Amino acid sequence: MTRGDHEVLNVLVIDDDTATRQLLVDIVSREEHQVLSAASAEEGLELLPIWTFQVAFIDQNLPGMDGIVLGEYLRRNNPEMTIAIVTGDGDARVERRSRDLALRYIPKPFLVEDILDVVDSWIDASRERERISLMQGGADYEPPFSTYMQDLTDCFAMPHVPGRIEDRLITTVRRCLNDLKSARRYTERDRVVALSGLLTAQVLGISLPRNSSGATLFEEYDQIMKDRGKATAFETES
Repeated sequence: MTRGDHEVLNVLVIDDDTATRQLLVDIVSREEHQVLSAASAEEGLELLPIWTFQVAFIDQNLPGMDGIVLGEYLRRNNPEMTIAIVTGDGDARVERRSRDLALRYIPKPFLVEDILDVVDSWIDASRERERISLMQGGADYEPPFSTYMQDLTDCFAMPHVPGRIEDRLITTVRRCLNDLKSARRYTERDRVVALSGLLTAQVLGISLPRNSSGATLFEEYDQIMKDRGKATAFETES
């Protein structure tokens, strides 16, 4: 959720000490985030089916379940959540275990900056995930082949490919492209085979013939993909 340009997070605070719990709530709330608090791990767990939390601050020495046990549970079920163990006992084992579980470790007494840094770290990580997702185009990411087409030939430098290999490659690519043009015969298998063949031709330095309309097979592939609403691969080919 956002408020103007400000991203509003849902933050969970669990501490059995009323004063510390309220202090954490006040620090985070002043940054205009939504904060829910609980006095025990069990109370915190009751909130999970109702709320999705991006950040959690958990006291280590809680009644019943220890904070590190709850932190491990949250990490296993919420891999993108930023979780901080807040403790005043100075137990080195807790610090090591926190590090092993990718939990932040904040000793008491803490600074306001320590708490805000945890919140900011989630925002930074979220923006980085979004940047990578946009760069990759999501789950259907396809490398920018057109940018590096000539590099493929230059890197592999494999001239004088036997004629039978050229003929087989050209025949296969043309057959797949013909099938891809037909809505009835279109398959993702033929799409992959055609793309692989075109890339192989570039790698091997094979000069492919043009189709009857004068377009290269690279251009023909891209046009078919545009017609099908798929990603093109050779937009700069001429």
